[in-house]
Amino acid sequence: MKFALRSLCAVALSGLCAQAHAGTITVRYTLDAGGCNRNPLNGLAALATFTTTGNGLSILVQNTSTGVPARFDAASSLITSLGMNLPNGTRIVSGDRATIAPGAIGLQAWASRGLGGSVAEEWGWSNLRGTRVFSEFQQSITTTRTSRGMTLFGGGRGRVGDAFGGITAGPPILSIPRAKKAVSSSILFELTLSSALTRQQLSEVAYGSMIEFGADARYLRPVPEPSSLMLLAGAIAALPGLRRRLG
Repeated sequence: MKFALRSLCAVALSGLCAQAHAGTITVRYTLDAGGCNRNPLNGLAALATFTTTGNGLSILVQNTSTGVPARFDAASSLITSLGMNLPNGTRIVSGDRATIAPGAIGLQAWASRGLGGSVAEEWGWSNLRGTRVFSEFQQSITTTRTSRGMTLFGGGRGRVGDAFGGITAGPPILSIPRAKKAVSSSILFELTLSSALTRQQLSEVAYGSMIEFGADARYLRPVPEPSSLMLLAGAIAALPGLRRRLG
């Protein structure tokens, strides 16, 4: 009986890890974490895929919004930052590339930039805690914050300015001004870390992260995949019946 119960739990737990196999985990950001705009989310959402290969970490960030909160402007509709906490003793060594991902395109001032085009001059990374809401995150990737120790993906220190240069939904929900920069759908960020992450560490980094829209307009945190929760709940619900059959 104990062996059967252990086996059932093992199956359930393996399902929970399915999204993290082979050094890859995808998280969906739909949990409201505050911001200046307090209106209902109205479909505001994001998705990020974290992938590790040796000491490399790539993060594909996608704006999956189907709507935006009332009183959002074009700048507020853009994904502008991702905050995360790497394990103690691990840090970002370099931000190697920030490029337009497959299925995405540059918009307006970046209309000439297509698949693989660099947007590194408008994005930076940091190993030092940010301010306000981002003060809980040791590492950040951003196009809007002037965090201490900010290094541009294009190299060197600098300021990344306002929200433009961020990621819109694809297609955009709000029109981007003609002279402004943006990417429709997704950007791929490639980093080198000081040490490799285990699968468990990668999961903790991903599920502990947060997305910012605009300049403090709204923040979203990830929630577990519903299928994983249902699998575990189903396994737990089956335990009493299994005990009766084996008893």
